[in-house]
Amino acid sequence: MKKFLSILLLGLLSLALYGCNDDTPTDRIEITFWHMSPVGSASFSDTRRIITEFNQSQDVYFVKGTGFSFWDYWDKIAVAISSRTAPDIGLSTIDDVPIRAEAGVLYNLSELIEADPDGIEIDQLYDSQLSFATYDGHLYALPFTATTRVLYYNLDMFTAAGLSADDVPTTWSELHTVAKQLDIVQGSSIQQLGFDPTYGNATYHGYLWQAGLDFFDEDLNPTLNTQGHIDVLQWMIDFNSEFTRSQLTAFGDANTMLGINPFAGERVAMMIEVDSLYQTIKEAGADFNFGVTSIPVPDDGGIRVNWGSGFSVEMYDNNKNTPDKKAGAWEFLKYLMSKDTQKDLSETNGWIMAHQGAMLEVAEGDAIMTRILEEVAYARDKVYVPYAPSWHGNDWQSYYNDALTGKKTAAQALADARANYLQKKANWEATR
Repeated sequence: MKKFLSILLLGLLSLALYGCNDDTPTDRIEITFWHMSPVGSASFSDTRRIITEFNQSQDVYFVKGTGFSFWDYWDKIAVAISSRTAPDIGLSTIDDVPIRAEAGVLYNLSELIEADPDGIEIDQLYDSQLSFATYDGHLYALPFTATTRVLYYNLDMFTAAGLSADDVPTTWSELHTVAKQLDIVQGSSIQQLGFDPTYGNATYHGYLWQAGLDFFDEDLNPTLNTQGHIDVLQWMIDFNSEFTRSQLTAFGDANTMLGINPFAGERVAMMIEVDSLYQTIKEAGADFNFGVTSIPVPDDGGIRVNWGSGFSVEMYDNNKNTPDKKAGAWEFLKYLMSKDTQKDLSETNGWIMAHQGAMLEVAEGDAIMTRILEEVAYARDKVYVPYAPSWHGNDWQSYYNDALTGKKTAAQALADARANYLQKKANWEATR
């Protein structure tokens, strides 16, 4: 028994050392890099290999990678940045880069790019993402990944209802007409749902964007008080008005309890979802026929747009005057953003990476992935609102639920939500 425990302990120790990479060679400058591929994750070995290949490509710098699980990562990076103990290079969320730039915790990448113009293929990165990484006219981060939302549709369900790919909707009215042909109900129980605007990764603010509206104006004052805002929310409420909210909730909860995405589980015929659902369906070995397309837009002047965020890659200034580490982090950043490494990272993590040319090669021969990539160009990120960072989530959810369940009218819910944002703004300004 003691011998077994000794062997087990030795194995765990070896695994721990393996997770931390080898000790830094004494003649090299150590660069720390935080990522989201911890020991035990499917992407750990390949992430470690990618780091090792950089270390073997030169003999000046040595990158030591540390992986955290997705949810742990955000807590740890936030604490590290605020305490000036951040890694030399790491990942963050691209929509709030200006907040960190203003706080002085990020290096100015525009200065590095100007001194090394061939280091980064800026023209291969999406302009919309670059704008989010810009503060006071300078880049303080680079787009690392991209996301997009598309309409997934089940062609087998279309065929069973006498429809074809030619019937895939492009407008809100077509979406409703087609969806009603795909509903299947037995008694009071929904067996199959054509579409619901509240399922999947569909969002109220995403529909607002399609209608040329937004939560906030250019000065970050909350809007929500126009008839257009009310109409969009009412459209969501009325879409499946022949069902009670209890029926729709029960149907959705049944999928959640099974841990299966309603579209992947072949219970919903059409659903707005993120690009990663495609990877999930492939890995599950599902054999049903499906396709993806642009999210249908309002009938009168609708805008082709979807919510797509992404990770940024950033060089952290811990105010310790370490130009050698800054230079090393820049070299590793260039390596991470190179076409070949971006392809490797995409295949390792299943992510859409920021380098457009790399992703086109990854998607070559894959019709669905190629179609998904088309929509990335029409993706926009949510604006960062300093007085209400969770404006699209917790701050909005209770008002949204009240409107969906009929506790409040659409107009009442929006008026109350707006009042809440205005109060948050006043409180925030009072502390400035």
